[in-house]
Amino acid sequence: FFTHNTQTRNNQRATMVDITDALIQALVRRGVKTVYGVPGDFVLGLFKRFEDCPEIEVVCTAGEEGAAFAADAEARLNGLGVVMITYGVGALKILNAVGGAHAECSPVLVISGAPGINSDRKGGSQPLIHHSVYQQGDFQTRMFSEVTVASASLNSAATAVQDIDMVLDGIKTFSKPGYLQIPRDRIARELPFPISSVSSPMVPDRMNVENLLTSDLHKERAAILLDWMRSRERPVVLSGVHIQRYKMQDLFLQILEREGWMCATSLTGKTLIAESHPLSLGIYNGAMTSESVNEDIRNSDGILMIGFPMQDIDTGMFTMDIQEEKLARVDMNSGLTWAHSNGEEAKDELLLPHLLLKIWSEAAPPRQRSLQRVSLSPKRPQGSFTPKECETTLSRVVQAVGAMLVDENTVLLAEVGDSLFASAALHLPFENSFLTSGFWCSLGFVLPGAIGAWFANKQSRPIVLIGDGSFLMSAIECAPLARYNVPAIVIVLDNEGYGTERPMIDGEFNDVQPVDHAMLAQAYGFKKGHRVTTEFELQAALTDVSTIDGPTLLSVKLGKFDFSDALMKLTGGLKKRM
Repeated sequence: FFTHNTQTRNNQRATMVDITDALIQALVRRGVKTVYGVPGDFVLGLFKRFEDCPEIEVVCTAGEEGAAFAADAEARLNGLGVVMITYGVGALKILNAVGGAHAECSPVLVISGAPGINSDRKGGSQPLIHHSVYQQGDFQTRMFSEVTVASASLNSAATAVQDIDMVLDGIKTFSKPGYLQIPRDRIARELPFPISSVSSPMVPDRMNVENLLTSDLHKERAAILLDWMRSRERPVVLSGVHIQRYKMQDLFLQILEREGWMCATSLTGKTLIAESHPLSLGIYNGAMTSESVNEDIRNSDGILMIGFPMQDIDTGMFTMDIQEEKLARVDMNSGLTWAHSNGEEAKDELLLPHLLLKIWSEAAPPRQRSLQRVSLSPKRPQGSFTPKECETTLSRVVQAVGAMLVDENTVLLAEVGDSLFASAALHLPFENSFLTSGFWCSLGFVLPGAIGAWFANKQSRPIVLIGDGSFLMSAIECAPLARYNVPAIVIVLDNEGYGTERPMIDGEFNDVQPVDHAMLAQAYGFKKGHRVTTEFELQAALTDVSTIDGPTLLSVKLGKFDFSDALMKLTGGLKKRM
């Protein structure tokens, strides 16, 4: 009896794992291959354990905020990004980036080290420990609870697996960040039972259409709306970034092609359908919209706005001019809102976009497709760029980038400001090839975002559009771009300061210190740096960097008051509120 019992315990111990093992296994099961972070004393043990895991690569950025932005970029492309930082000083530095991930529905997991429960509590129940804010209870978990959908501190080996699954499943379900905290004396704490006996299977994805339950009422309302759209002579769909964030793209495109409906996207939703697709109209964002797209919207007699969050940037500061009687809205916050032509308004908070699309996917094809352009031949690619004997301007830089750099491997990252607004004119022929902090509007996203975009797909080539003011804030992330030989092409739009703010209120506070961006990038390890002042120099520099394997930079001189048309339209309204 004793021999048998001893052998059983030995066999169990061979399959026993600790809290960190359980966390790593949970991440690997969910397809995580990269963890971004900056090491610190409370998290050094975790870094070593992750570094020893053959399935996961640890990528160290220059700063913690950069690590969180890199994880955010990967999350948008691959469905989950992970950032790992130390307690207090590291964690608080990423609150801005995590707040942005929450606002923009990006599924990021934050892993933070913490003081030990027992090892750091000697000499009193509430000792003063470095990196801590002297508050009752765990201030850091409380702070992150405001910008995450689920959080847990892995204090107990008995509940660690369930806590890990709860946070990860919350991230997946709601496409928002989650937070896990691991005290350093719990990193190697062994679970009290084999992991197979406590590890629950991943919960079904409630946003996956295969798992949705539809009621007869929802089917009836969806059918009425579909019949209404099919009865329109010029139906148009306005799609927003939530179509991409909540993984509805394939089903959405399937329905667009079946029905033959033309589709415009929001600015932050750019490339949720490829802009080479024949049903793509381009970008619609109120007063900032091009005249050709505006004409399509004005002439439409039936507009479906779906997965389109009604935030200020995407609506051109709420300047959308759409008659309510020809608009039906279906979004993630309010469900269906639709003013019938008979004057009655239909509302259904539970008829969310993914549910509507599932019901529509099961409908019979229309007897006759839309009378609009329905050929499914791809649109023509970018035009050419022929340089002129003149200084560089913003519009011509965008034209040159589109003609000379954009291809099937491009991921364009546009910093908030005129880098973003000018990039709306870029024709990006492939889906999911555009990243920006377009609603949270945080400077500093795109340089580390290029790291995350490349690790998400190492066949890609990030192209970064960034202003000179933002570059100064985040230039330290050039070092990890060089360290990992990320083949990013960084284009600094040098207009001598914060050009986005000048049309609203200008002053010396909008000026920044002149910097030799090309020399600085090369000091960080970039393969090449160019200073560009004319169109011929621009053409030569773009030709040069397009063939280099590794990070390169162009610093392009622009006029101090060289603004995009979109920026002028936007700031015209904002100026009145200053």
